[in-house]
Amino acid sequence: MDDVSNILEIRGISKSFGETSVIRNLSFSVARGEFLTVLGSSGCGKTTLLRIICGLEETDAGQVILDGRDVTAAEPNLREVNTVFQSYALFPHMTVFENVAYPLRIAKTKISKAELVRRVSEALELVRMTGCERRYPSALSGGQKQRIAIARAIVGRPRVLLLDEPLGALDLNLRRQMQTELKNLQKSLGITFIYITHDQEEALNMSDRIAVMKNGQFLQIGTPAEIYDSPKTVYAARFVGEANILPCTFGKMTGDAAEVTFEGLPLTVRRGCISREYGNGESVPAALRGEQIVISDAGRFSGVVSDISFAGGVMRITFGCGGTLLTAVRYGLDTSVKTGDTIRFEIPASAAVLCENDEGGTA
Repeated sequence: MDDVSNILEIRGISKSFGETSVIRNLSFSVARGEFLTVLGSSGCGKTTLLRIICGLEETDAGQVILDGRDVTAAEPNLREVNTVFQSYALFPHMTVFENVAYPLRIAKTKISKAELVRRVSEALELVRMTGCERRYPSALSGGQKQRIAIARAIVGRPRVLLLDEPLGALDLNLRRQMQTELKNLQKSLGITFIYITHDQEEALNMSDRIAVMKNGQFLQIGTPAEIYDSPKTVYAARFVGEANILPCTFGKMTGDAAEVTFEGLPLTVRRGCISREYGNGESVPAALRGEQIVISDAGRFSGVVSDISFAGGVMRITFGCGGTLLTAVRYGLDTSVKTGDTIRFEIPASAAVLCENDEGGTA
């Protein structure tokens, strides 16, 4: 029986192009009204996944279940799913009003002219573009075009809205502004959003959950806090935020805490999301965020500073500790640390978390 709390179920889908496997036996579900971000580098399969969900690409195997209905073989216009692309895809010869009205005009279920005008006006108001109805796309800024593309996608009231890197063409400040607007819009509409991006900041800022994707599979699915605080793999740790990977030697596990050694010194780390068991003396990586490193004369560890960078109020201090290169993050400028200095530092108990070297698998 289908879970009525889920609007979308992906069941064991696979897709290959020739001999290249793009998606491999992928299964996951999306809750009603959820903002799920699929995060991964170029070529990981995230856009192919989106195209399968909306019906622009056929699967080799598996099912797409939308609101309890198998739509695996359904045409795109019968799926009640709309897509917002990075390129906007607005019709240049149509006004803003006609661009937004277009999905309603071609829909199988016809509505009255008054209802069409009302729904277009409502969509434009939601994206704060009221008053631009008679303008053409050539007269709009990048941010305005993106708002119109979103209005056109939501005017038909889809059950799921797919967004394929929709902010990638915008400058940094506008992109951050649109992140907030998109999240607020999603909450006000109550529509399920599936957002595709390679930008970790977007994923962390907007999502209810993040699915970290690599080589056609999900390495981990969780809330932004879970992904950031307890990355399951080395890849997830490095891809979502900046993480130092400590090569440790396993000692023993007590509950959710593990006793390991790093650079010959004892260290307590968290189990995190790993499920496998390690044996005494086995090598195991642990992820440590740069802001968790405490630079102090009383620290047990030492390193030589090789680089210092400062940008946007964040200072990064890179230093070598034995054979490991680490980066500590500080907020504000610390002029007491210079390149070539030998510094002492401490890793607080349970700051680091065990993760897996194996970067494959399905979450």
